[in-house]
Amino acid sequence: MISVCLPVYRYDVRPLVEALLREANALAAGIELLVYDDASPDDGDWGKDILRENTALRYRELTENLGRAAIRNRLVQDAKNPYVLLLDADAGLPPRFLANYLQKIHAVPLHDQDRLVVVGGRRYAPGPPQDFRLHLHWWYGTRRESRVDPTDWQNFHSNNFLASRDLLLAYPFPEDFSGYGHEDTLWGQQLQRHGLPLLAVPNPVVHLGLEPAAVFLSKQQEALANLHRLRNQTLHPEGLRDFRLRTRLTDFADRYPRLTRLLAHCPEAGLRHYLTHTTRPGLYALDLLKLRWWQQLTSREHGT
Repeated sequence: MISVCLPVYRYDVRPLVEALLREANALAAGIELLVYDDASPDDGDWGKDILRENTALRYRELTENLGRAAIRNRLVQDAKNPYVLLLDADAGLPPRFLANYLQKIHAVPLHDQDRLVVVGGRRYAPGPPQDFRLHLHWWYGTRRESRVDPTDWQNFHSNNFLASRDLLLAYPFPEDFSGYGHEDTLWGQQLQRHGLPLLAVPNPVVHLGLEPAAVFLSKQQEALANLHRLRNQTLHPEGLRDFRLRTRLTDFADRYPRLTRLLAHCPEAGLRHYLTHTTRPGLYALDLLKLRWWQQLTSREHGT
């Protein structure tokens, strides 16, 4: 009934694969597992040798890196079951993870199952990690990502969700852009404009892949640049020409342009130093830094 699709890049997914297969075997519900490695370099022990030998899953190593959106689309195309569960590689599973999704499918009326999109959510470990360099990512995830409304398309994340395969084929993730981040934000808000409901099931995975503060900030800046590109590219299908990609940050910047321009004068070096050297960072400092980056992108766009 469910095809579990797991895109992988430079991450050892053997514990996650074992947990998924263990529950799938216990359920005996026709669940298949697809694991596609997105051309990870041979610079670490990603468990490739063991995954190649595991006949209980469909494992492929791609020769060319497709990127976050395209590899998800490839997995969906190759899936055989009517429902697809997309997971990030750095997920820790809660009890009855697959069973909870199966129960949700059975609870949805048959005439709505081809429009099904269900998010399971994410959470973080109950306490901060010992390595203080990981604290910024942990605090951000705990205070922000784990507290959003899971049924709000504006907050959609592709790290843990189930959908009808037919729906995912009809509305693939947008591939025609470069860069990291917000392709799932765009996908979710496009589906919202098509009137598709977003359901939720309390089935959060634990985000295990915490990154050092410097790496986290670099990815935040890259994602923000990609968000800026996505807002300005004509990527939207017919009927959505007036669509404008939105986030909490862009809503603030659009509503308070003068204040955003003023905040752009905040010293970036000072904000970076604070966020990377404190064990309990205030996230408003991160907001200020991101608004500064956003204003810089907007100024370049207008040549000011």
